Amino acid sequence: MSRLVPAAMAAALLFVVSAPSLAEGPVPSAEASKHVGETVTVCGTVAGAAHFDRLKGEPTFLNFDRPYPDQTFTVVIWGDNNRKFESPPHRLFAHREICVTGTVETYRGKPQIEVRDPSQITVASTRLDADRFSYEERVLLKAVLAALGHPTDVGTGEWDEQADRALRAFQAEAGVTPEGDRDPATLRALAGATDRIGPDDARRILRLLLVNLAQREEPAAGK
Repeated sequence: MSRLVPAAMAAALLFVVSAPSLAEGPVPSAEASKHVGETVTVCGTVAGAAHFDRLKGEPTFLNFDRPYPDQTFTVVIWGDNNRKFESPPHRLFAHREICVTGTVETYRGKPQIEVRDPSQITVASTRLDADRFSYEERVLLKAVLAALGHPTDVGTGEWDEQADRALRAFQAEAGVTPEGDRDPATLRALAGATDRIGPDDARRILRLLLVNLAQREEPAAGK
């Protein structure tokens, strides 16, 4: 038994030495070059985004802090992985503050992370703080998003990740850049897009809103 202990310790030490290091916290995009070979989460603002469907591999590039060729850091998404996103990444993340997790590599002297799955990217900037709206207003927002072709859980005012994905997809489709927790541009874009909602969907939205208002008033009526 005593011989197994040193062997186990040696194996554990070998794993620690050979495994890629993981930074303790997010790394600013301007400092990504200091973490080549490490698995980290890099955060920054996408200053330029482009998709090249005629190049081999159909790459998408998200350039941080400054547009190409002066970027401090780049996210690379190849065509097969690009299609895993709900909307084209070069539209979904343009001019947004995002965080990306992966192993930092270098290409032509610039640090980069290759993204193979949408879960590697999260949006760090605040967008349309749903808590600013009443439950019934959130019901309306979600119903409008669903009617415009961006599925979400209709009939409830609970704002979850699915609702946020639907909102992001609409913003990308409409070419809207989020303005923070107060986001009148997105709301105006939604208002303008209601022309696309058919009469049947419009009636369903109105019915949902009225039913939720009635449910809100029921406890008061029972007092």
